[in-house]
Amino acid sequence: MTRQEAIQALRAQGIRKPSRQLVKDYMRVQQAEEWALEVPSPSLKGAQEPSSPSSAGSASPTPLRPSSRSNLKPMLQERGELLREHPRRAGRPRVLAPWYQAVATVMADGTPLRQALSRCGIYGLTPKQLRNLYRNRAFRALYKEARRKWLSEDGVRLRPRRKGLRQLLRSL
Repeated sequence: MTRQEAIQALRAQGIRKPSRQLVKDYMRVQQAEEWALEVPSPSLKGAQEPSSPSSAGSASPTPLRPSSRSNLKPMLQERGELLREHPRRAGRPRVLAPWYQAVATVMADGTPLRQALSRCGIYGLTPKQLRNLYRNRAFRALYKEARRKWLSEDGVRLRPRRKGLRQLLRSL
């Protein structure tokens, strides 16, 4: 079905000026109805499957609940940095990277995550992966331990006092 055919069909239903989104949705519904009516013949059953919505390039429907897969796991697997402890009980496997401890140690003095990652030489994380890193239980535990240790040993970091503009001009 073409866009013009969809517009004509909507006008026939009494909609004078259908919007682009309405036309797109109408075309999607019509396509889905066509796919539902397709019945493979017994001779073509093994040779060819009926066309599916994903093969036509349309967007897949959004899942009802968020995915439970880790966003960090594929990136860590690509780099070969994914560490797993064996054996594990049933459930979601723990995601660990060798640089978690280094980043947590750098962050212990209050350094932001992005800055700590760049100091450790880790680049290319998406905002979604950064958020998931903050939420990662293993990383959070390492960070809390490093922060507790830093506070007990080093205490509060003192920043050098900066001279004001007037004091700087007076010294000249």
